[in-house]
Amino acid sequence: MIFISENIINGLIDKYEAEELFMNDYAIMISERNDLSGFLAQENYSLLTKEEMALLEYLSCTIYFSSKEGLQKIPVLNGKTLEKWEEDNWDVFNSPTAKNFTKIIDIFFKDYPQEDLLALVEDSIQPDEENLVSSVGSEIIFVACKSIIDTLNQLN
Repeated sequence: MIFISENIINGLIDKYEAEELFMNDYAIMISERNDLSGFLAQENYSLLTKEEMALLEYLSCTIYFSSKEGLQKIPVLNGKTLEKWEEDNWDVFNSPTAKNFTKIIDIFFKDYPQEDLLALVEDSIQPDEENLVSSVGSEIIFVACKSIIDTLNQLN
């Protein structure tokens, strides 16, 4: 897949400051990609708080439309490939060599072809005054978004 740059990502972040533009794009994404809609509706995401689920939806939309803009076409997504990447990412995340969240994240960044998209996710799940993402929520959101990026990268 074409490298998705920080400039494309930041353009969408600026656009989504207007909530109605985000909501419109989210609806378009769901209508264009049923597999992604199903992926985001998985039962294991019931562990996320309402705010964490909203963050996952926001990041998914930003990743999707960044890819769409970079590719200049509707990105291909496949449910089976999403599931495969999610399983692979959880295997890495839960490997015995992974000691803590920061070290695990470092493993995912090593030679990663879509580093700017992954950095968006990492930055977004960092807790601060405005963003209270639980440790479990951070893990789930990171693995889900990484799986979406991996799928887009593989199929496009």
